Amino acid sequence: MSEESLREVIGLAKKSKWNQIKKYIKFIVQKTLKKEVGYSLTALDVTINGKKKSKFNFLINNKDKINEIDKINSFKHLTLYQPTQISNNLIDISQNNGTIIVLAKYFGPSQNNHQIFDFSVHLDALDEPFFTIGNGKKINCSEVLHIINKKTEPIVKTGTRKIKKELNKVEKPKIQDLEALVFEKLKGKNAVWSGSETKTFQNWKAKLKNKYRKESGNIAYYKGKPTKKYSQHLENLLRNKEDKIRRPSKKLIKKESSSKKDDKEISEQFIFKTLTNKNAFWNGTETKTFQNWKVKLKNKYRKESGNIAYYKGKPTKKYSQHLENLLRNKEDKIRRPSKKLIKKESSSKKDDKEISEQFIFKTLTNKNAFWNGAETKNFIDWKRRIHKKYNKDTGKNPFYRGKLTQNFQKYLKNLIKT
Repeated sequence: MSEESLREVIGLAKKSKWNQIKKYIKFIVQKTLKKEVGYSLTALDVTINGKKKSKFNFLINNKDKINEIDKINSFKHLTLYQPTQISNNLIDISQNNGTIIVLAKYFGPSQNNHQIFDFSVHLDALDEPFFTIGNGKKINCSEVLHIINKKTEPIVKTGTRKIKKELNKVEKPKIQDLEALVFEKLKGKNAVWSGSETKTFQNWKAKLKNKYRKESGNIAYYKGKPTKKYSQHLENLLRNKEDKIRRPSKKLIKKESSSKKDDKEISEQFIFKTLTNKNAFWNGTETKTFQNWKVKLKNKYRKESGNIAYYKGKPTKKYSQHLENLLRNKEDKIRRPSKKLIKKESSSKKDDKEISEQFIFKTLTNKNAFWNGAETKNFIDWKRRIHKKYNKDTGKNPFYRGKLTQNFQKYLKNLIKT
């Protein structure tokens, strides 16, 4: 084969190989450069030495100017064109989704560029076409046809290594295990890392298996695989988490339960959690505390009302109403102000000599100064503002030995009058 002939190369490479591709371009330009014509370089959306430009034009008419190609960091489209008497040399480069696409057509010598491109097609006027896949080995047309027909990947030896082994190392293990799937959904951590199970995943499996055996009395595995019942238990863990995510807020549920128009049934587990502040389910099964609570409540209802609590395994309408009443009674207790506060407010109305701040606050704002035995944030903020305002208006302190002064009490009375 002659040193110079018409050549065409179609190459694909990752964006990270740009520096290698630049050396390949510089080699072609150096070997085919005609000083009287030169290569016309045009780049779009280009970054040169860190500076962005929408368009860049440059003429390479001597070998010193070839090094200007090194200054190009990134681009969207780049062309190098040189018309000659024999042929038109053209190098066209573009980028798409992190992939560099090179189309080169030139009259010149060959270059050993088989490891530059991840995949390339080589056409030569004096030799048959061949392909490369970036491992330094040529693949001829018959081999490529065999690969396509067999739908298999080429097994090409490079020294003592095989491409197939490299692919196996890069590939991440596919998670087809139910346990691994449940673990990753619940914990938000990887069950497998670098082809082996993580220590956290192994500990989680051991704990869950022991807990399942203890609570159900059944084995979790048979011949190294999860049993059907244990698999169902794992699926229930996922469903319970999804139910917690989808469950509406307590305020919304309270509104629905207190509405007379809403006939939806309130679940026993919700009543239990609201009254006792404990979980009714744990790891997909009812807790012992919840089971005991249901039995006691059912027996008490039967004894007091003479009615059954369940019909065909579901709470009756009357029993469901009884459960709702338990919620309402608790809410009424929470909303009911303490006896001490009521006494203070009632005595403050009768006693004109000493007026409490909480009475003034409630009269002006129609809001409670105390909730569950503690001062509300609104009341605390109101007191702070009123103390500052009194001190600013009168220059006096509102307290003396921890009690309201008479002048401050008069000031508070005037607030009500105005």
